Amino acid sequence: MQISSKQQRGIAIDSGSFSEVYEFSGNDVLRKVVMPDRNVITRLSIDSRIPEGEDARSAFDYSYLRLKNKPEVSALSPIYAVDLFSGCGCLTLGALEACRAIGQGFVPLLAIDKDKDAMEVYKENFSPLKTFTGDISTLVNGILGSEPTFNEKLLKQEYLDNKTPFLLLAGPPCQGYSSLNNFHRQSDDRNILYERVARFIELTSPENVLIENVPTVIYSKDKVVQRTIQLLSEKHYFLDSGVVNLADIGVPQVRKRHVLLASKRKRVSIVNTINSHHVMSKRSFKWAAVDLENELPMGILNSPTKHSPDNIKRMTYLHENDVYILPNDMRPKCHQKPHGYKSMYGRIKMDIPTQTITSGFTSPGQGRFTHPTKIRTITPHEAARLQLIPDFFNFSKASSRRSLSLMIGNSVPMKLSYILCLESLI
Repeated sequence: MQISSKQQRGIAIDSGSFSEVYEFSGNDVLRKVVMPDRNVITRLSIDSRIPEGEDARSAFDYSYLRLKNKPEVSALSPIYAVDLFSGCGCLTLGALEACRAIGQGFVPLLAIDKDKDAMEVYKENFSPLKTFTGDISTLVNGILGSEPTFNEKLLKQEYLDNKTPFLLLAGPPCQGYSSLNNFHRQSDDRNILYERVARFIELTSPENVLIENVPTVIYSKDKVVQRTIQLLSEKHYFLDSGVVNLADIGVPQVRKRHVLLASKRKRVSIVNTINSHHVMSKRSFKWAAVDLENELPMGILNSPTKHSPDNIKRMTYLHENDVYILPNDMRPKCHQKPHGYKSMYGRIKMDIPTQTITSGFTSPGQGRFTHPTKIRTITPHEAARLQLIPDFFNFSKASSRRSLSLMIGNSVPMKLSYILCLESLI
């Protein structure tokens, strides 16, 4: 494709210990990571559908998102990673891409999740050495500060092969903390699962730790974040924590996450990392998925949900009147009472980041999920793009539309683990 003069702009990100440079080269776009001991260049062909005026970093991300074939990762100096509550593996995907960016190998040592479908998708995409499909509390069942239990010794011997993970990724289920779950969020039993991550750290002493959750996790009655920080401090980890809006780093949706980052090697500032990778022009539905609006419905990934006549009428009203919020009197009676959820039954705006993608993206009554130009909700493929899940990611093991929606909606965009792991690993 022909690159305009406006698109000749390169992007340089200087973190202090390394720099990340994006630049155009003919019909390719390059990502160059410059480190004290070596430089690593990753080259992508620029996708022909790229909008006019994209800078080099956006062109790289745009083209990566549309890759059909999985990129190869170096076999050199592999790091061993563990993903707890792995889902289909988007935290792993970001960490793997960070290793690819610096020319380092990556080996998923262990993945744990109780969702059978999500684990099958994880295995299809990452080929981990070991997996455990079930409740983590079965394996990690000891009290903080106690001697390892029989099951915990089995975990280290049989599932970790007595290896020390270089990187631990964890995204404990967050529904118990969600602001949409005000009644239970401070005392929900799922909150204790965050503590299981702390216990896993106590047992295995990983070199680097990344834990993500919803921002309200810090208000847990059980003080799971504070207790985990205390444990890490006592074990002499360098620590930082904070809330990140992923739209600031190029995710095409407004999605806030609480992050706890720890390392035995160095302190990585979350604020500084986010600032250095900040995207000035926020990405939108148009940037992520407009090219899919006429995609042929071949399978559950590429086809929208079939809607009731009432919901078709509601979505038609939004389009015919060119509005994005459904009038209250057109909602079901149970949704007409005073409420603060204006986005329910709403229509996505084309040129700004979408609202947070949840597992309810197939239903207009679950949020602002009506397509910008079509009388339908977004497809799983469009939702995956908004979650920055690239086209090469294989969802073939998903057994149902509901299962697919859950694993996509519960994912954390890989850009978060990519930039934080990049800073941690170098």
